[in-house]
Amino acid sequence: MALELNQLTEAVQALSANAAQRLVELEAALPLARRRLAEIGVADDALWDKIRKAGKRWPGAFPTEEAVDARFPLPPHPARVNILAADGSQIYPDRHGVALYYLINIGSIAFRHGSGEAPRVASRPAVFFDDAHLYEEDGGQIASVKIDAERDTRELGELARLAQIENDAPALALLDNGLLLYITLQAPNQRMIDELLDGYLSELDRLRETGAAVAGVVDRPRAANVVRLLRLAGLPLAQITDETLSDLGPFTHLTDGLVFGLLAPGERSALFINASPANQDNYRPRGHTIYFFYLNAGRPGKDALLRVEVPEWVARDPARLDLVHAALVEQSRVTDGFPYVLMRAHELAVVTVGERREFEQMVTGALIRRGLSPSVSQKAQGKAWTGSGKRRYP
Repeated sequence: MALELNQLTEAVQALSANAAQRLVELEAALPLARRRLAEIGVADDALWDKIRKAGKRWPGAFPTEEAVDARFPLPPHPARVNILAADGSQIYPDRHGVALYYLINIGSIAFRHGSGEAPRVASRPAVFFDDAHLYEEDGGQIASVKIDAERDTRELGELARLAQIENDAPALALLDNGLLLYITLQAPNQRMIDELLDGYLSELDRLRETGAAVAGVVDRPRAANVVRLLRLAGLPLAQITDETLSDLGPFTHLTDGLVFGLLAPGERSALFINASPANQDNYRPRGHTIYFFYLNAGRPGKDALLRVEVPEWVARDPARLDLVHAALVEQSRVTDGFPYVLMRAHELAVVTVGERREFEQMVTGALIRRGLSPSVSQKAQGKAWTGSGKRRYP
């Protein structure tokens, strides 16, 4: 056994003590946060003055015309709706493998609610192996962030394809993630950022043209955008500086999810706008400003809080917004707290260790038939001998 657990006993005790102390602090901060949420109500000019002073780099949330403490009940679910979901997985290039390539697999499902038909499922793999895909202009190997963005873009593209086909009823397209591409801190240059964002936003353009609603769903959210708004609201205008905004003050470690834990099953929170510079600089000019709300998709006795992100053309359309709200709750009843179609899309997208091994055997066989002698590195062989067969490549 490589992990000497007996050496970690003291650390585990310290970890548990830290967690207990943090819980005490959170229980003290939560009532204050909820009181401040109620005090804000509908944002006034004074709050907007504070938001403007916080500047473009402030990672908070902009309020909308809805009162920030509003709670919206579950709307009726339509008798017929096509619920579409897509998810993706990838295998990154491995310089120790038999060949250099990367693979993206997109799983999707079309659930025709009210039709009596079985769901339509698909798995669409693609492999990339030529120099144009594997190397950057400077000769370096493709960055993983670029592969991730390509996967996310293909997920949206699959949803747009499905929405064009499944057009005999209102449609809702779902992603198992938020709708903002967080690549600006990882991509090596602005040119790559612009290229990746343009591809992603072009697929959002296609989705908008279909008339479908679209939403990104985040399970067990850890964001604190609204908490940052609460912190900002409590500061006098003169005290708003980069230093005072760099921490959450009395709300340290508090998350939006904890604040909106007061939602009853089926209720959603008010809409907010993500204050991210990427949202304002890249999404807004294309008409895709990302809004979000929190939703209790659980049932009495078992809450299940989701963060739901929607583009402005859904947020500003009451019918489509209600469709997102109602369908997510209905889908989550099937699987006890998370939309069934997203779980199924994930299952269709995942590449298991066994599937990867079979694919590499296919590659090896093809290379041998062409007179080549493929081999893996000693490091890769050692991993194969000692690694777990249960590992997946989501």
